Amino acid sequence: MKTRLSRPLLAAVISGALASGLAAAPALAEPPPLPDATEPPPATTAPATTPPVTTPPPPATTAPATTPPATTPPATTPPATTPPATTPPVSPPVTTPPPAADKTAPTGNFTLNRWSIWTGQSVTITVIGVGDNVSAGPEITRVVTWGDGTTQTLHHTAKNVSHTYKSVGKKPITLTLTDAAGNKKVAKSAGPNVTSPALKYKLNKSSVWAGEKFVWEITSVPAGTKKITVAWGDGRASVLPIKKQKVTRYYFTTPGDDFVAPGAKQLKAVVANGYGTATAINVGKVTLKKDSWRPSVKLTKPSKPNKAASWKAIKGTVTDKGSGVKEMIVIAMVGKSNGSVVCYTAKKKWVTVTDSSILSCLVPVKPSKGKYSLALKSTPKGQFITDVIAMDWSGLTSPSVEYQRTLS
Repeated sequence: MKTRLSRPLLAAVISGALASGLAAAPALAEPPPLPDATEPPPATTAPATTPPVTTPPPPATTAPATTPPATTPPATTPPATTPPATTPPVSPPVTTPPPAADKTAPTGNFTLNRWSIWTGQSVTITVIGVGDNVSAGPEITRVVTWGDGTTQTLHHTAKNVSHTYKSVGKKPITLTLTDAAGNKKVAKSAGPNVTSPALKYKLNKSSVWAGEKFVWEITSVPAGTKKITVAWGDGRASVLPIKKQKVTRYYFTTPGDDFVAPGAKQLKAVVANGYGTATAINVGKVTLKKDSWRPSVKLTKPSKPNKAASWKAIKGTVTDKGSGVKEMIVIAMVGKSNGSVVCYTAKKKWVTVTDSSILSCLVPVKPSKGKYSLALKSTPKGQFITDVIAMDWSGLTSPSVEYQRTLS
């Protein structure tokens, strides 16, 4: 049989526990009594609720007191006293006297290579001995006056300098040298004597028609002449022998095959010698007349114009009131019964007309004393056609003169 604790004992145990500081633990419920065979089980009672034990907060912590360190003021050192610096006395500046003024002119001169020339030719001076006691070469200016109104400043390295004269007369030359201080040296020369070539000439006519001849004649040639070229005023020129001579000229066409326009034609001659070519000189003037008249052509028919045997020549007359007839063209053609066409050529024979032979049908004829004639050989029968046209020296042409006839 198990031992059972009595209620008073349980109460004493619990009270002791509380007294021993176990109050923080929750109260234990009283265990139910052991069953007793002789006693009925007690009624069940709900256990009492014990409130939780509250633990008081820990005591506040107090920080230990801090004592600040003692502060010692820094020791003060009085500033050191420096005696003022002593400046030595200033010596007056040394004055250098200015250099003596440059009053010496530069040195220098020139030489001349020619003393007599023609207009259009040149002379050359050679600068020599340029110097100065103070100024350097580039500081010395060099100015040349050529005696014809022109002035030229030379580079300091220039030695040989040329100049061309366009007008006649004596041409004194000066060379002025100036240094940096303004001192001047003037070198002088009488300079060259400039003339025109003494070419003498004569002209037999002053007015002509186109194709009309005129004569220009050289009567005197300048000494030393090496070449003479004459321009005739129509775009053409001739180089002539160096001698007295007569030259026959006329006006017709230009080098470009245009007819020369009417108006004044200035003749100019260019002469050259050992010093070169001179400026062109006027050597006459010829006026080309204006032509306003066309040539007039007439055909002279044979006595029996319908007979082939009668056409032994195509002939007639031609006149011109102006420059005169220069040339004529005569065409003679026959259309045969077989349908072919033949023409008479300058080779004095009849040929069949084709595209390649058509130009040979134009036969030039030179008129003489107002008449023209083209001889024919064995004129064939058929439809005969002739056409005649004339042109004068001014390029004017006549109206075409055409004649047709059936020849038997």
